[in-house]
Amino acid sequence: MSKKIALTLLSAVALCSTTSLSARPPVQQASARPLYGPNVVRFTPVTVFDNSVGIGFAYERILDKEGKISVNIPIYLGINTNSGYYSGPGYNNNTNYSMLLNPGVKFYPAGQRRVTYALGASLFTMMGEDDYYYGGPADKADYLKAGIMINNYVHFNITPKFNLGLELGVGPSYINQYKTVNYTNNEGIGFSAQFGFHMGFRF
Repeated sequence: MSKKIALTLLSAVALCSTTSLSARPPVQQASARPLYGPNVVRFTPVTVFDNSVGIGFAYERILDKEGKISVNIPIYLGINTNSGYYSGPGYNNNTNYSMLLNPGVKFYPAGQRRVTYALGASLFTMMGEDDYYYGGPADKADYLKAGIMINNYVHFNITPKFNLGLELGVGPSYINQYKTVNYTNNEGIGFSAQFGFHMGFRF
């Protein structure tokens, strides 16, 4: 009889424990990105880099669960119209085309939030055409620049899918080469910058 009572009590305790556990709400697993996807595709309708004004495209991938480290791969296309350093008789302004590749890494100190800031470093390559002066009238030249940029970003995640932002990058260009039909000139260390307004889609 005592065994039956003991078994009954144990069964009751087990049933109560099971009922209590099943009545608890499910535990919400912590996630660094509860709303924002790790992939971002961005379009930059307005960008300025060195003497060029243009547009850009970028792909960004968040690498860690905290949403603090990412790889960013942007490309910008621009045009500029200038007269170089010479504007004498018979000289016409030229429309020149340029391209900037600026891949790098980004660090978000506060992770992914509605409004968030990121700091990054990148290796940039800039190439295109320019009106170039070297001991005589300006001439059309193909140029190549390469160096390092320190980039600052402010992102506004309007919705989990759509965001806007501003970006500014500055840094030294260690390669500054200008090549015309008649000569090739390698200048010293220069300075380059890029500023843009972008809009993006997250998934």
